[in-house]
Amino acid sequence: MEKIEQLTRAKKPTKKDIGKVVEGGIKCNVIEDFMTDIITRDIFHANKENADTLLTKELNRIYAEEEPEVIANTKKWVKTRLQTLVKAKSVQRRLLGENAKTQLITIKKINNGVLDGDKCLNKDKFKDADLGLFKVVVEAKKVAKKETFEEELIKLMSKHDKFAQDLLAWLNTQLTPQQIMEELETEKVA
Repeated sequence: MEKIEQLTRAKKPTKKDIGKVVEGGIKCNVIEDFMTDIITRDIFHANKENADTLLTKELNRIYAEEEPEVIANTKKWVKTRLQTLVKAKSVQRRLLGENAKTQLITIKKINNGVLDGDKCLNKDKFKDADLGLFKVVVEAKKVAKKETFEEELIKLMSKHDKFAQDLLAWLNTQLTPQQIMEELETEKVA
């Protein structure tokens, strides 16, 4: 990882500079909305047999045929923007509907992890010849285990290095000893 030096001096931006930043941001937003719509429709129309789209074919062509500078810029775009756009909640819901809660659809290069792993739900569409190529991949999301109140409390106390006596001391600031005893009695009855 390259070291980035901290700023010690910098020219203060002008109002004109800030205006250009806001204007550019608005234009970028319009362009990204346009790109998101096209990418979503492209994924929707992915080939059902091999998970190819016009975009995956173009990315594969660029990686195979273009100059190193174009490939490097494309890699950066795929990593920083394309993946972000595709993984947006709105895109996931449009493409997967209710399944968006348990699945994730994305565009990625096929590797052994995709072919051999348990996450990929459409790996039957891929062959060994697809290794290194971009495809539409549907993955199972990790479903968070629902923890009980007690489990969450134990984790929270561990995180803050607190113990039962700390909890009791805090509880004494919230309830009178009589109220605490009443709560404990109610708990025994239940």
